[in-house]
Amino acid sequence: VSSIDAHLSMVKFGSMSQMLVWLGFAELFGFMAMIRMYQGKTDRAAGDFGFRALYPKDEAGQYQMQLKELRNGRLAMLAYGGIVTAAVLTGKPWPFFAVGESCPKTAGDRSTFCGGLQKAQARASTAPRRAEMERSTSLPFLPKPAGLTGLVGEEQGFDPLAFAETFDARWLREAELKHGRVCMVATVGFAAQQFLTFPGFTPTPNANEAIYSANPAGWAALLFLAGFIESSSYGGKITMLDMFEGKREPGNFEFGSGFLKGKSDKEVYDMKLKELNNGRLAMMAI
Repeated sequence: VSSIDAHLSMVKFGSMSQMLVWLGFAELFGFMAMIRMYQGKTDRAAGDFGFRALYPKDEAGQYQMQLKELRNGRLAMLAYGGIVTAAVLTGKPWPFFAVGESCPKTAGDRSTFCGGLQKAQARASTAPRRAEMERSTSLPFLPKPAGLTGLVGEEQGFDPLAFAETFDARWLREAELKHGRVCMVATVGFAAQQFLTFPGFTPTPNANEAIYSANPAGWAALLFLAGFIESSSYGGKITMLDMFEGKREPGNFEFGSGFLKGKSDKEVYDMKLKELNNGRLAMMAI
């Protein structure tokens, strides 16, 4: 098929929308990295996303690699524009036209368009080097978040939107753990829906339709139970200003804490990290 037909097929079957969503997701993190760079909070350079595969160690090699990437990118943009134009005008698949004899070689060892006449020279940077900053482990093109210090999972350094610098990180972790726990239970319930039914509810094998088959009394009981748990768990202190009075640890409701007795600090930390990671996975899964 032609390139245009392939594009239309991707749009028809939804592949294009999925690609746009993932590209937009990547662009969001890139935008946040740019903001941090402009604010001087990181030593990141333009276009640096932390990937170091096949990247030279010396500055001269790094400069030449960056220069090649820049020139090849410019050439690729021109080439792709020509490919799309040819595809639209001819309506044919690649190579669009009959393949003839090879074009005459450009005089000289290298094309002047690609910088063949330029001699490789070591770049002498006049700009002062910014101080090396500790980078995030999960997003190496961003600095390590300062607001996660002391929390489980801080070594992962994932806070690209800098929420922990704006809000109380303990309150954010409290919400994350709570939602993760609810989603872990919901994930199990989603799979068990076709086999189990609470008394008074209508059996609905399809979990996606269960929300519509629940009776008003069941919904009222669920909302009342959720509200009771939410209000009684904190003793009336449900804001970020007072819920951690007395040095309460985020997510600690003294429920199931007996399973941690007799374990070392490392084992307790690993258990908490597993809960955090599984909760995050469950939130994405459900």
